[in-house]
Amino acid sequence: MIEVRRSRRAERDELYELWARVFDEDRAWLRRFFTLRYSPEDIFIARIDGVLASALHALPASYVQGGRVRPCSYIVGAATDEAFRRRGLMGLLLKETSASYEHPITLFPAVRTFYEAHGYTTTSSLLSFSLPERTTSHASSLPVKWESLDHIYRTANESGGYLVRDEAAWEFLTSGYETILVEDDYAFISEGKAVEAFALKAEGAERLIDALS
Repeated sequence: MIEVRRSRRAERDELYELWARVFDEDRAWLRRFFTLRYSPEDIFIARIDGVLASALHALPASYVQGGRVRPCSYIVGAATDEAFRRRGLMGLLLKETSASYEHPITLFPAVRTFYEAHGYTTTSSLLSFSLPERTTSHASSLPVKWESLDHIYRTANESGGYLVRDEAAWEFLTSGYETILVEDDYAFISEGKAVEAFALKAEGAERLIDALS
């Protein structure tokens, strides 16, 4: 029997272990996430015959558009135990999540086509540029402070809108990615690729590209 519902506080440890198994996450990072962001009423789970098989976290969040701050949910930790995959569980959780909120739900998908098949719309595009191979790790020319990153992020996205990030969100990002900060420009690096980068001026973009090369 499949049971789909919101989680309960008593299921915290099960959810923690599911995330750790599926994503092979650093335990210190994961403990901090569950300390700061754990919100059982915003976690949706699927059980099969009583066993926790799949879950997603729909974190309470907000976004800015047209100068107005609006509520939304941000999906993270969408995980299905390997033994229960290809049974449509994540699709059921996405449907349950969408039905539970009137505000928009957003995420940064690992597989866009999967979420598009479940009614999500892609609102950005991925640009790919070839850069010389990096032989050494470039240290940022400025100390990485979340306030500096937030200023660049907000300014770069002011016209199109953006998801609001608080200090904890920036801490999770900078602890999870190599971060390069060059004046009014920054990039997050993962496995040799810039997964997020913003520059406020053309000169800054050139400096950032140089730092990434």
